[in-house]
Formats: sequence, C-alpha cells, structure tokens
Amino acid sequence: MHDVDEVVVNKWIFRYLLMYYKSYGDDEITVTEAVNPCLRKSYLTRVKMVQPTPMEFLKVVGQDIHVALQDILRREGWDVEVGVALRLDGFVLRGRVDAAKDDVILEFKTTNGIPERPYESHQLQTQAYLTMMNASKGYIIYLSRTDGKVKVFKIHPSKGSLKKVIGRAKQLHEALKSNQPPPPSRGPWCEYCSFKLACRR
Repeated sequence: MHDVDEVVVNKWIFRYLLMYYKSYGDDEITVTEAVNPCLRKSYLTRVKMVQPTPMEFLKVVGQDIHVALQDILRREGWDVEVGVALRLDGFVLRGRVDAAKDDVILEFKTTNGIPERPYESHQLQTQAYLTMMNASKGYIIYLSRTDGKVKVFKIHPSKGSLKKVIGRAKQLHEALKSNQPPPPSRGPWCEYCSFKLACRR
C-alpha cells in the first residue's frame, strides 16, 4: 500500500502542470509571459523548477471549464486553441487564442470573483491577439469559480497595446539571454507567487 502525503500530491500536480504547459525555447516568448504583471516571475518560471502553488494548480484546473466548452464552440463554427506567432528581432512572440471565428476572438478567464473591468494583463493579452490576427473585436469572458457567474467584456484592437507587449517580451528575452532577472513588480500577485521568499531576500 502506498503512502499519500502532501509531497506525493504535489508531484501529481507538477506532472499535470508539465502536461498542460508547453516548453518554449530561448528564442520564443509567449504573450502570456509578456503580459504577466511581474516579468521577474516569468523569468524565474523559465529558469527554475519549483513546486506549483495550490493557486497555480487551481488556475490550471479552472481552464477545464474552457475545455468543456470546446466541443460546443466547434459545433458553432469556432476554431479553438488557435496558435498565433509574430517573428521579431531575435525571437518569436507566440500565443494561443482560446477561440476564433471570422474576425472575432474569445478569451476565457476563470476567477474567484468577477472584476468590475477587465484586468490589465487580460486586456493587453486580448488586444495583442486581436492585432496579431487582424481581428476587429474580442471578448474576455470571466467565469467565477465561487458562484458560477459570467461576465463578458468587449475589447477592441489597440496597436499601442501590442507595442507594449512586444516591449515587455523584448525585456524578458534579454533577461533570459543575459541570465539577469528583471526587477520585480510588487503587487497583490506577490502573495501567491512561488518566488516570493527569494524576492524578499
């Protein structure tokens, strides 16, 4: 009989996360990494192997809601998990759009509470995708884990947003090349970050 404790469960979680997250090369930066409020976290996630926090696991499990909708979206003519890429000087900016149809894209986000307005990182990500795909409008769809509520925000393209994402992607790419982490960005996200103790030191 096998013993099951926190270490064993964390190993299962880590294996799940390894299956969920694709590994990217040093010449590839993802839109998700670039819009992360803290580029240092994006950097450290690439260069260190750490146990996932319960919050990170819940974020991934939350995506199963989106997976459950994929068959329905396909039946209604949507393409799902659409890969996008933009070749830049020295690296490629990559992303994965949750769903696209004609010139419209959808981005699903699971949260504990529905925000009054889209989070800046989510808006930047969606606007970058809109410009990269030459789409005219997008929708960020928030799904609450706690009460099941849904809220939809309409998003329009912004070339300025893509420029900002590219700038952040370049900063992360340079940090990875030089093995020098970017400075941390302090905020509420620090509370659940795997690297918070290292940052405090």
